[in-house]
Amino acid sequence: MPSNPSAASLVHLLHRWGQWMGSTSNRDDWSEWSSSVSVQNPWFEPEMLKQALKAWSMALELRSLERWLAQDEDALLLQRSPRNVGLILPGNFPFAGLHDVLCTLIAGHTALVKPSSDDAGLVSWAIQGLLALQPEWKNRFAIVEKLNRVDAMIATGSASSLPYFEQYFGQIPHLFRSHRNSIAILDGKEKTEDWIGLGQDIFLYYGKGCRNVSKVLVPEGMSPQQLLDGLQQYPWEGRNHRYRNNLDYQLALHMLNRKPFTHNGSVILVESSKISSPLAVLHFEYYQSEQELARLILEAMPVTQCWSGNQLVVQWGQRASFKNQFDEAQWNNWCYHAVEFGQCQFPEIDRYADAVDTLAFLRSVQ
Repeated sequence: MPSNPSAASLVHLLHRWGQWMGSTSNRDDWSEWSSSVSVQNPWFEPEMLKQALKAWSMALELRSLERWLAQDEDALLLQRSPRNVGLILPGNFPFAGLHDVLCTLIAGHTALVKPSSDDAGLVSWAIQGLLALQPEWKNRFAIVEKLNRVDAMIATGSASSLPYFEQYFGQIPHLFRSHRNSIAILDGKEKTEDWIGLGQDIFLYYGKGCRNVSKVLVPEGMSPQQLLDGLQQYPWEGRNHRYRNNLDYQLALHMLNRKPFTHNGSVILVESSKISSPLAVLHFEYYQSEQELARLILEAMPVTQCWSGNQLVVQWGQRASFKNQFDEAQWNNWCYHAVEFGQCQFPEIDRYADAVDTLAFLRSVQ
């Protein structure tokens, strides 16, 4: 049986790992390494890699780790037979799925990882850096082509992937995730720093992640041009040729279909009740009252990863006509997923995807 480190030693181990990732862009081989990654996946440009490394370095700060692992300190000391946990990872942004791998190792299991073809080797690179600091885990991590003999499964994919996950792995303990989107809530009083943060939430990683804002809820009376002018505060040019191709395609499509839209050369703004939007398109929808905003939130909650805004919980929690539309579980769920403008892509280490505690699930695998 593996000997798990104590919570205190694990905190320091993971903090050192975070420092190692955070210093990557300052090392002599940064240019060569980042260029190699972007050749394998043109979406993963050096600037996007820097942002992803920064996010992980921030997530692995001492206070965050102490809070996270304090919740599970007793379980860390338990000796358990390691199980083979299969991990099917996405590849829509740099290091997608790395949190699942980390949780599997912390839980004392063996991580059999099937990365996305778009991963560009990033998850393996990051874990090898961790294993250099914790050699005792080396036999509990492997990149595999097939997942034939696994005791549990964590799989992330598109909605169309879920039936296949169920067919092949539904009979063993599992967590299956499909794509989600994120929504921003505006109140019409946004300042420059709010617009800059919202721009990050929309455009970082080219809008390809579950935590990217794909839709904005705006108060009645705010014009589309106000929204576009606000987003100009974020220095976004979308130079990536793949993004530009998507933008040009969507512009042509909307023109041919004579759909109403506005754009600012970086993103197309379309009024729609839909949450998910095509790449280079941002949906928006008006709300006329606090009650209507609550209704829109409740309808979208099952498929929304996080909610971006300016002190959402404090601001809207003080309004009885809004808060009273939620039951206790719904309110707690919304609060869990609410973040400040600009923080969608910088989640705390204990903020699990879909609010499902991955560590608790892995602890239950016997």
